[in-house]
Amino acid sequence: MSIKETDNKLIERINKILLQATNKHALEKVIEAGHNGPYHDSETLVRNCSHWISTLTYMYYLSGELDYKGRVHVLAEFLFSQGARPNGYSFHHRNGHKDKCNGLIGQAWTFEALVKASEILGDLKYAQLAEDVFFQHNFNDQYGLWNRLEIDGENLSIDLTFNHQLWFASCASLLKTPKEAQIKAMVTRFLDCLIENVAVLNNGLIYHPIERKIHDKYNGISLKGWVKKAAVRVIKIVLVKNDIQYDIEKEERHKIMINKSIGYHQFNMYAFAMLKEQMPEHSIWQSDIIKNAVDYMTTDDFIQGIEDNIYGFPYNPPGFEVPFALSVLGDLGEEELKQHTEYWMNKQFDKCYNSVTSSMDKNTEDPITHTARLYEVTRLLDMKDLQG
Repeated sequence: MSIKETDNKLIERINKILLQATNKHALEKVIEAGHNGPYHDSETLVRNCSHWISTLTYMYYLSGELDYKGRVHVLAEFLFSQGARPNGYSFHHRNGHKDKCNGLIGQAWTFEALVKASEILGDLKYAQLAEDVFFQHNFNDQYGLWNRLEIDGENLSIDLTFNHQLWFASCASLLKTPKEAQIKAMVTRFLDCLIENVAVLNNGLIYHPIERKIHDKYNGISLKGWVKKAAVRVIKIVLVKNDIQYDIEKEERHKIMINKSIGYHQFNMYAFAMLKEQMPEHSIWQSDIIKNAVDYMTTDDFIQGIEDNIYGFPYNPPGFEVPFALSVLGDLGEEELKQHTEYWMNKQFDKCYNSVTSSMDKNTEDPITHTARLYEVTRLLDMKDLQG
């Protein structure tokens, strides 16, 4: 079910917000870089440029205005340029001391945009660029996981953040390019290995990191990374005075990770929903892992846990992510799904949207990125109907 089958007033509200946002941010040619929400990592223009392509594509299909299509072309050409991919390897997503590719997740967001660009502009070169970058990433067939690829071509560690792996697989599955069959084979292997790679708690919550032990060369990381990690381990051993102190620190880290996991749960489920739309035949969709994770989104534990979570409404927008995930993965009746959709969407906008500035700048540390993430709502609005 798409949101078009829910309250028309909600649809009108969404379209008005998107119109105001694109007028301010896109037609005035203002695409800015944010700082990745609560992480405060200095980002390049690549991420938000990628997000805006999806929103502008929706607005073009909704209105037929060629200005929107023109802006998609400008932004897609930037992603195709050396400015976005300076060394011919991965896309440059962030600055600073962390990896500049932003793990696999940065690349996934840009793949998503390049697919949209090829669709609206009728030029396969954008999607083929995503295909080229995808195949530059090393895939470990044993674990069904990908390594990160730095912007200078260095093969970095297997990305042990689960949502990064999931989004990379999901966005790669969107590619309808010459090597589509090879891509789907890798994504199928990722799904085949999912039960071993994802940690789902008893209540259905997806745990943020991949807990599986990876036994690869240098434990799946470059020599430089291995030396750095070894040094950190030595420092921890020196600092820990006794087992009790270590247990307290471990428990505290676990609490922090649980909170983060709650803030990212629906972000994972959104990507799962995207992936199911592309690969509905895989048996994973009938598994208890998926069923329990879907059910968790409707529990009081999740609703309360996400309410004041810094990774929730101010960053990963559950108002857009929960309804889409439930519409694709859930087994709810029409009226129940309608109620969930209206609750989550209205709550997201009431918490974060500022009608005066036409931005998602309320209750967020990164209004630039948060406004760009309006693109996530467009997947609920069923662009295929608009195209048809």
